[in-house]
Amino acid sequence: MNMNSYKPKLWYIFGLLGFLLCSGASGQNSEVTLEAELSRARVYIGDSVTYQVLVRGASDGTPPSVEFPEGVVAEYHGASSQKFTTMRSVNGQQRTFTDSYFKHQYLLTVVKDGAISIPSASLKQGSNRFTSNPVTMTALLPEFAQNDIIELKLPSRSIYAGESAVVEVTWWVSSSTQSLSFDTSQFPESIHVTPASPQGMSGQEHPLKLFGQQFSAYSDRGIYKGQPMTRLRFDLMLTPTLSGRFDFGPVRVVFTRQDDFARASRMYAESDVESIHVIGVPTDGKPDGYRGLIGSYQAQTDASNSQVNVGDPIEFRLLVSGPDPMVGLESTLGVQSLEADGFRVSPDGWREVERRRSGERLFTTTIRATNDSITEIPAIRLPAFNPETGEFEVFESEAIALDVRSVRTVTLSDAVTSGFERNLEGDTERAELAQSPSQLWAHPDADGIRSSTQEFSLWKTLSKPGWIVGIACICGVPLLGWTARGISHKNDPRAAAIERAWKQAKRLHSRGDDVGAIRVYGGAILEIEPESLTGADLKHLDVSDDVVTRSASVLAESESMQFGSMPGGRTDESLLRAMRRDIRLHGSHQSKRRAQR
Repeated sequence: MNMNSYKPKLWYIFGLLGFLLCSGASGQNSEVTLEAELSRARVYIGDSVTYQVLVRGASDGTPPSVEFPEGVVAEYHGASSQKFTTMRSVNGQQRTFTDSYFKHQYLLTVVKDGAISIPSASLKQGSNRFTSNPVTMTALLPEFAQNDIIELKLPSRSIYAGESAVVEVTWWVSSSTQSLSFDTSQFPESIHVTPASPQGMSGQEHPLKLFGQQFSAYSDRGIYKGQPMTRLRFDLMLTPTLSGRFDFGPVRVVFTRQDDFARASRMYAESDVESIHVIGVPTDGKPDGYRGLIGSYQAQTDASNSQVNVGDPIEFRLLVSGPDPMVGLESTLGVQSLEADGFRVSPDGWREVERRRSGERLFTTTIRATNDSITEIPAIRLPAFNPETGEFEVFESEAIALDVRSVRTVTLSDAVTSGFERNLEGDTERAELAQSPSQLWAHPDADGIRSSTQEFSLWKTLSKPGWIVGIACICGVPLLGWTARGISHKNDPRAAAIERAWKQAKRLHSRGDDVGAIRVYGGAILEIEPESLTGADLKHLDVSDDVVTRSASVLAESESMQFGSMPGGRTDESLLRAMRRDIRLHGSHQSKRRAQR
């Protein structure tokens, strides 16, 4: 029998099976349905309502996409799932089917009255997108509390754009209330509003929220139009971003109150709408470095150490005190140019460490002196516009005195071979050498060496023909190599400098100074003073990420040891050799430029 005659039939069967499988998958996706519903169709503004989307037939619990309209603040509360099994008759046979659904819930807070429509929720499954039904609700204002008054006390003058001003809010409460909500208050989009505790806090504290921002209000007894009443007080910090005249308010509170028959009802009270005039900062007389900072400030600085070597890391901190939210402070600090005063600044720049309390911001950075002529860390300047005086001012910190010591590499040329009287009875006194600190102790001359041991004559020994021939053979070959190498280095002084740095780095490593070894060799490649080299600079070397990470950690440990925060460690010579191998592989000895820093 010829089996080839069955091949078309086999391909037909496989194709049919594939088509059925794809049709089955498509049929499964087509069974995905979304159904949206609200817990209430009518709701008072300031109250919350539950919105949920029931998703059947979905492969997972991915939340649907919903575009909530203006007037609704939505908070997703997660999803719950359920599976259930049913029996169905298919072609006269009973089969078991497992169905599942996901119920996604949102808590909606209504902040605007009127009809509110929530469009269809949508969910993408594979290449298909499925949608739910839209829903609609009506937001109503509850009963107005006739005897409750909300007062606003705005600044008596115009506010500058970018300035922070305080609005005092006082609610005169006619009777006991509960379930307060200020979220239906209305503010212009161009004015940033932050709630805060009132000045001169006194009375009973009440934790509240405004647009998700927590704050504390205080209640006590006061006199309103000659009558004693309970009052609730808090502040609103306003920061306008645009010039012009704007309507501010009303500040509205929705609450629950019981009548004399213990019947609870929702009510509301609101302030009048106030007008705010916002003007722009003058354009004339701006000092250098002004970046929109407004207000009166104080700047305090300190440094982790004031006696350092060239290149030692200094943790430099800055505490700024002034009116929140300090708009423009980061950009003002960004133009501080410590580099022009002889410092290298961390590539990360200023970092905000913490916020201790309202009206204070703390920043830190790492700086390094690049030469020993630096005598101080200069003052930090904060150019700002003072709205109280209507003039520009420059607020400054105090300069910090700095003692920078030079760091010098001692070479053989510093050794003293003459200039001190020979003393055969004893060594040259260290006190005499201390008068010339750049010199090293050595014997005055060769005669001193010969006279110290009369039994050996170097001249007589070297005069023998055998010694002369031997020394000539031993020294000749290295001498030729050194000569050729010297010519090569003369033609390429940069390669010669790198080779010297490599030798010095190996010596430093042999003495256990891994930090110095990395600084010397890496600094020679990048043409940076070794004392000023940082872990961030090593990223510009053509070396592997592992070598950069390990080398940077060695430098970081060394700097941390200076502040006593962590113990130091020691690497093996393989790290230094890996750095040299990667650099030579990429030809950085010849191609690395200073501009890459």
